[in-house]
This record gives sequence, structure tokens and C-alpha cells, in this order.
Amino acid sequence: MSDSLADPRLLNQHPREWPNWFQKRGAPAFQGRNAARWVFQRGATSWKEMTDLPAALRTQLEEEQPLITAACEARSEAEDGAIKLLLRLPDGASVEAVGMPGTMGRTLCLSSQVGCAVRCTFCASGMEGMERNLSRAEILEQALYLRREQGEFHRIVMMGMGEPGHNLDAVLAALDSLIDPEGMNFAARRVTLSTVGPKGALEQIATWGKSINLALSVHAPNDSLRHELVPGVRKRPLSDTLDEADRLFATTGREYTVEYVLLAGINDQHAHAGALAEQLRNRRCHINLHGQSVQYTSIVINTFKRC
Repeated sequence: MSDSLADPRLLNQHPREWPNWFQKRGAPAFQGRNAARWVFQRGATSWKEMTDLPAALRTQLEEEQPLITAACEARSEAEDGAIKLLLRLPDGASVEAVGMPGTMGRTLCLSSQVGCAVRCTFCASGMEGMERNLSRAEILEQALYLRREQGEFHRIVMMGMGEPGHNLDAVLAALDSLIDPEGMNFAARRVTLSTVGPKGALEQIATWGKSINLALSVHAPNDSLRHELVPGVRKRPLSDTLDEADRLFATTGREYTVEYVLLAGINDQHAHAGALAEQLRNRRCHINLHGQSVQYTSIVINTFKRC
């Protein structure tokens, strides 16, 4: 079993396993189902909130098995209502989770690792390397914290700290708990996973079988520049990654998004737009450009119109 799944807490179990977990503690199985509904459907973050569980059991579980083990070390809020939480984990590591407003409702941005081994030159998450993976429970805690802070949400993006493709077992397990009807019953089509596409990661997502959205971090139209900007993919040709994304589309029917951060004078020239158009020709995908280069945006649009 992956070290990220070794966390013994209840949140690290799929909601359908909660009745067995309760039975092993000498409690009726239906109390496990009730507890799962309290957490995933009613937003409970502590045992004391679950008023239909026996008081003695609630007290015991609160002492021995707290639902939330992270502590909110810092909270910041933007003018538009977005909030960022810095959560301190029991081992001293910290991770960020963000709740963002939108016209269709709130979006949660969750982290998958403490640090990141990909080390994108334009991202602060990997500046100190990768410390460790998060467990299913630690990923779910972020969602529970943000829901407690801001209420219900409409979308989830695995786009915080870390590379989800390097911790897929825990990431997909957490998403299972959120998507499953016995969990939060969240629509898979409202979940987006952002990844650089490590070898085999997209195939694992396809085998998993849920129709989530893929955001593929590309940021360059060729291998030499991409390997410079995204050092963690130096052994991975972009064409191989795009081919895997195409196979994922064939499985799920969900067109993927190519993420491209515009860096002035580095990857925003006419030649880059043309090369990107060639890489993506005849592929079922969208392009999401990040940055202030209006000129490059128009170049890409016009280039693709000619293809």
C-alpha cells in the first residue's frame, strides 16, 4: 500500500466502509452510515455534531479518532471573496487550500502533496522540492475545511500544491469519496484534475473510469523549452503525453484542456504559437492561456483558424 494511503483515520476509508469500521468498534453498522451522511452530506467536521450517535460513542471518538486533525494556521481573503487557508498537519507539514467564487458557484482548489517534485520555474510550490504525499484523509480535510468556511461549492479542481499525477492513488481515492453516492455524491463532470501527465498517470485515470475533466499543463510547444520550464518532465516527450490524453478522451468522451502560462519573451512568440498549433492539430482539446499577453492570445487564435 502507498505511504499516502497508510493513514489509519476514518476519513481514509471509503464511506461504504464506514459501517464495517463502526462494527469493529462494537457499534451498529447503521451508525457508520449515519456518520458518513453527517460528514459528506451535512458538512459535519466533528463527532459532537452528530446528535443521533450515542453521547458516549461521540465522546470516545472525539478523543481517539478526531475527524479533522489539521489546524488552520493562517487565513487570507481577497476582495472578491476568495479565501486561502494554510493548514498545519500533525507532523508539522503545511499545505494550502483555496476557495474561489464564480458565476456558477464556488470552486475548491485542493492540494495533493506537501511541496512538488515537478519544479515549474513559474510556480512557488516546488521551490523547496517535494516533502511528501498527502493521504486521502488529508485531501478530504481541505474540502471539509473550505465547506465549513464558505458553504456548499460547485466545482473541485486538483490544482493546488503538488503534482496529482505523482500521488494518484490517494487523489483518486479522495475523489471517490466525494463522487460516490454514499459519499458527497458530487458530479464527476464538475471535477478537474490538473497534471503535467507523468508516464502512466492518464492511463490510470482512464482505468479508474470516472468522467472527470483533465487540465494538461503544457506551457511550451516543444520538448526542449518544456523541459526547461517544467524540469520534472525531462524524461517525457510532449507527444507521448498528448497521445495519452487523446486515449483518455477516447475512454471518457471528455475533451481535455491544454494549460499554457504565458511568459513574456520566453514562450509567447509567433513561432511558439505555430508550433503549438501543430502539436494540437486534430486533437480534441481546448486551450487555456494564462497571462497578460493579449498579442499572443490573438496569434494563437488566428494560427488555429488557419490550421
